[in-house]
Amino acid sequence: MKRVSCILFFISLSVILLTQWQICNASPSYSCNTFFIKTETTNVDGAKLGVKAGDTLFIESGQRDHLRFVNIHGDSLNYVTITNHNGLVEIDTETALFGIQIFDCSYFRFTGSGDKNQNYGIKIKKTPAKSNGLSLDGLSTNYEIDHIEITQTGFAGICANPKPDCDNKYNRGSFEQRNTIYHDNYIHKTYGEGFYIGHSFYTGYTINCNGKDTLIYPHEIKGLRVYNNILDSCGYDGIQVGCATTDCEIYCNRIINYGFKNEKNQNFGIIISGGTTGECYDNFILNGSGNGINVFGLGNNTIYNNIIVNPGHNISDSVPANDAYGIFCDDRSTADGTSFNFFNNTIISPTSDGIRFYSTKSRHSIIANNIIVKPGSLGSYSTLNKSYVYYDNKVDLTVSNNYYSDNLPSTFNFENIDEIYQFSSGLPVINKGMNVSSFGINLDFNGGERVKDNQCDIGAFEFYYVEPEKQKSNSIKIIPQNSQGELIIYSTKNEKLGRINIYQLSGQLLYSQKPTNSDSSVINIKKLFNNGIYLVCVETQSEECKDKIYIKY
Repeated sequence: MKRVSCILFFISLSVILLTQWQICNASPSYSCNTFFIKTETTNVDGAKLGVKAGDTLFIESGQRDHLRFVNIHGDSLNYVTITNHNGLVEIDTETALFGIQIFDCSYFRFTGSGDKNQNYGIKIKKTPAKSNGLSLDGLSTNYEIDHIEITQTGFAGICANPKPDCDNKYNRGSFEQRNTIYHDNYIHKTYGEGFYIGHSFYTGYTINCNGKDTLIYPHEIKGLRVYNNILDSCGYDGIQVGCATTDCEIYCNRIINYGFKNEKNQNFGIIISGGTTGECYDNFILNGSGNGINVFGLGNNTIYNNIIVNPGHNISDSVPANDAYGIFCDDRSTADGTSFNFFNNTIISPTSDGIRFYSTKSRHSIIANNIIVKPGSLGSYSTLNKSYVYYDNKVDLTVSNNYYSDNLPSTFNFENIDEIYQFSSGLPVINKGMNVSSFGINLDFNGGERVKDNQCDIGAFEFYYVEPEKQKSNSIKIIPQNSQGELIIYSTKNEKLGRINIYQLSGQLLYSQKPTNSDSSVINIKKLFNNGIYLVCVETQSEECKDKIYIKY
C-alpha cells in the first residue's frame, strides 16, 4: 500500500483497530474477554487460557523478570490485543534468553499504548548477553508491534527471524510470514541491531541434517511495514530487513549514532538485505560508523526522500572514522532484469562516495534527483564525479539531474532537519529534478506535494517559495513552543491579528483561523500537526508576515 503520509497511515490503522473494538463491544453476536497478567506471571499460554479472537490481555504494571506469550490467535477482523494496564510495564532480566518472547502467535497487536500517560507503556530495560529485547519466534505472523521502549539488550532490540532447520517447519515453502507492522517504537543502546527482521541468507545455507549436508532456505515475509520508529545508539545496524519478498516499506524512521560497536559489516543505518524488495523512504539517518543505507535486495527496490548525514564519521572517541558510503548497492540476491532506483535523497558528508553502485544483474536502474555534498573520497579518482556516484561501464544505469557540491558551510548544524532544509533550499535545485510521479512518488520528506506543474526539485524536500520582501515582519512574532506543543503568535504593536493560515511547504492549506478581536493567539499544534516544517502566514492592519516554523515534539 502506498502511503498518503506517515500520519495518515497511522490514522488509518487506528480506525481499523477502533472498528475491531466496536465489533467486540457492540455486536450482540460477538463476545470479547479480558485477561489480566500479574507481575509474577512469566508464561502466558493462550490455548490454556482460552483466548479467542478480539480478546484483550492486560499486563499488570510494575517490574518483572521476563514474559513469554504462546498460542495466542486472533483473526483477520479481530486481533487479540496485548497491552499494558494502569501504568508502565518494565522488564529487567539477568538470566532469561529474552526480555519478552512471542511464540507461535497470529493476528495480534502487542502495544505499549494502554496508558495515555505513557508514550511507551512497555519497557524492556535490560537483557543479558546474547539475549534480544523482544523476540518474535516460531510461526508468529499477522501482527502489529508498537509503542515499546527497548534498551540495554544483550543483542538485538527487536528480533524476528525464525531460522530454517532440518524438520522444515520454518523453511521456505512450509511457512511464510504475512502482514507484519512495527511502528512508533523507541530502541536505544542495544548491543546488536535495533531491528533484525527476516533472515540474512535468502539464497540459502548448508547445515547437517541426519549426517548429510543439506541446503535450506529461510521463509519469506510478504507485507511488511517498519515506520515512525526512533533508533538511537544501536551497537550494530539500525534496521536490518531480509527475505521480505513482497510489499515491503521502511519509512519515517529516525536512526542516529548507529554502529557504535564498530563491527565490520554490522554497522549500517539500514540494510535492505537479501531477498527484499519494495520501498525505503523518508528516513533520517545521522552519524554512524558505516554506510547509511545498504541495498542487497531482490530488485525493484526504490530508495527515495531519505536524509543521510555523516555516514562513517567517528561517533565517539572510541569509534574512529571509517570509509563509508551514503548508499551502497550490489548483487547479493538480485533477480535478473529487475531494477534499483534512487531518487531525491539528500546525502551530506559521507567519508567515502555518495552512492556506490555495483549491480550488474539489474537493468534500467536510475540514480536521479539526489543532493550529494562533500563526499570524503574527493580527489581519490581520476574522474571527479565518481566520488559522488561511483559505478563502472558494466552496469545498466542512468545517472541524471543530481546536484553535487563540495561546499559544506560551517554555519549550519546538519543534525537538525530544519537547518538541512534551510541549507538545501539555498542550492540551485528548485525545479531541476526529473519528474518521478510515474514511479509512484508523489510526496516529499515532509509529506508535501512532490511534483508541481510537472516539475520536481532535487533532494529530499520540495521548496515552497516565499517572496523575500514579505517573509519577515518586525512586529508580528511567530514562536513555536515545541516542548508545550503550542504556537504563539502576537503583535508587538498590539494590532489585532487577521486570519492565520498554516500551509505545508507544498502550498496545501492545513489550518485557517481568524482570532476574535485579539492581538495574540495560542494554537495547540500538537493536536493538529505532525513533526515537520510549515509555512505560517499572518496579517495585521499594517503588516503581513510569512515565516517557516519547525515543529518537533
